[in-house]
Amino acid sequence: MRIVPLIFFLLISTAGIGQKKSFLVTDTGDSIYGTIKLRYKSFIVNTPAGTQQIAADHVRRVYASNFKGSMVVHCMLHLYTDNLAELEMGSTPLKERDTVLILQEVYTSDKMNLYFGTDDIKTQYYFYKMPSDPVPVQLVVRYRLGGGLSAYYANPAEYRGDKSRVHIEEDKGYVNQLKAAMADCDAIPETTWDLLDYRVYSLKNLIKKYNECN
Repeated sequence: MRIVPLIFFLLISTAGIGQKKSFLVTDTGDSIYGTIKLRYKSFIVNTPAGTQQIAADHVRRVYASNFKGSMVVHCMLHLYTDNLAELEMGSTPLKERDTVLILQEVYTSDKMNLYFGTDDIKTQYYFYKMPSDPVPVQLVVRYRLGGGLSAYYANPAEYRGDKSRVHIEEDKGYVNQLKAAMADCDAIPETTWDLLDYRVYSLKNLIKKYNECN
C-alpha cells in the first residue's frame, strides 16, 4: 500500500521540478518561474502564487520546453510564402505583421550570430546580429511567379526554353543585406553570393567565411 503514495509523491515532485525549470528573464534582470505561454504580445506565467501577464517588450529571454529558442524579439516581421497557389505573377508584395518571435541561436561567432524562428503557421525565418546591432535583424526573402507567355513575348531572350514556363522566382533580399553587413570583407568569392540560399547550412557557411576574413 505504500507504493501508491510513493508514486504520487514522485509525480508531484517531478511536476514541481519541471515548473521550476521553466522561467523567463525580464528587462530588469528578474527571473520569474512557472508554466509559460505566449499569447499575442504577452507572456502568461502561471506560478504557485498566481498568474502574471508580462508584455513581451519587457522580456529578454524565455526558457521553457514549449519554446525551441530563448531570445524574445518583438518585430515587424516581413512575411513570405513559397506556396505556388498563393503567389502572384511578376510581383512580390511586401506584407508585414507586428508580432513576437522566440528565436533559437543556431550559429555563434565573434563577428555575427545567426538565429532561426518560426511563426504560428511554422513558416521559417532567419535573423542575424552583429555586435553593433541592439537586436537581431531579419533576413528578408520573398517569392513570385515568373515566366509565362507574357514574359516571353516581352523579353524572348531572357525567357526562352524552360524559363518560359511559369516557375517560382526568389527575391534574395537577404543577399544584399549580408553583402552590406560584410562590406569590410572582400575575400568572399562572388560564387558564394550567387549560390547563397535561404537555408541554415548555406547561411552558416557564409558567416564562417566572413569570420575567416582578416
